[in-house]
Amino acid sequence: MSDEREVDDGGQRELDLRVGFGLFTADTRLDSLLSIARRVDVEAGQLLFDRGEPTTTLFQVVVGHVELAAPERPTWNLRDGGAAGLLDFALGRPHARTARAAAPCQLIALDAAEYRDYLEENFEAVHRILAQLGGRLMADMSLDPARFLARASERVGRTYADVEIPFVDRLIMLSQMPPFRGTSTQALANLAHSATERRFAPGDVIAPAGAPSKLVSVLVEGTVDLAVAHGTARRTGRDFVADVDELSLRPRVTSTSAVTAAIVLQIESDDLFDRVEEHFDLATTLLAYVASEQQRVNEASPTGECRVA
Repeated sequence: MSDEREVDDGGQRELDLRVGFGLFTADTRLDSLLSIARRVDVEAGQLLFDRGEPTTTLFQVVVGHVELAAPERPTWNLRDGGAAGLLDFALGRPHARTARAAAPCQLIALDAAEYRDYLEENFEAVHRILAQLGGRLMADMSLDPARFLARASERVGRTYADVEIPFVDRLIMLSQMPPFRGTSTQALANLAHSATERRFAPGDVIAPAGAPSKLVSVLVEGTVDLAVAHGTARRTGRDFVADVDELSLRPRVTSTSAVTAAIVLQIESDDLFDRVEEHFDLATTLLAYVASEQQRVNEASPTGECRVA
């Protein structure tokens, strides 16, 4: 970022990091994050990063308005909060949009490589980010469940209606699911080993709304309904049963039930995040999954207003 002005803020930076959206950390690790964060002021019109550039810096908007533009795409807007560059960072790509201050802004800047190192050393922060981003994203997706939560996919390969799923098959199917695509074989093997196979009859409740998210449910076969306050979405295909609601630390906003006979692999949430601590590649694939879902919601926004970009 050119012509930036670093600010000595007398402790305000710590407050901004505590209350800001997108760049979360556990309080016990805040000092580590503060050591790589700097407060900067920018003027209206100043370029933060350009489309196609490597993702080297992430920005948290404290005060002000940042626009993110791409050719033939609606402009995204971050106003008085939110993170710019976080989706590109999580998806491991160059910047997909050009970010520019649309008004004078106060920002927190983080070096992307240092932030990655910070996450790799502090798995609690990864857990918090996934849970916070997933929880807030789920609230947005629930406003239009048919658009964001429905999945339709034809079953590919063998059926397991009458047989237990072999370990190797578990491993292969997890590797092909969007949340785990790109995860190392060892991490997937640990998950496949710890997963419990559950079978649900039509009408059975898989996870009720309001329940603590102690289990992560992965759909293997069958059709399920996700009921939320604003409607119902139907899902088939191999993916999280309740999308990013599976990663939230908050009580579930979805009530999931089997429409047909359904086979589900369930992993204890604590076990999943134990694997995140051991295998950072699992953390990056889960972050990419949440980022891809956030991108879908951003693209559909009629006003372009968003909190993570």
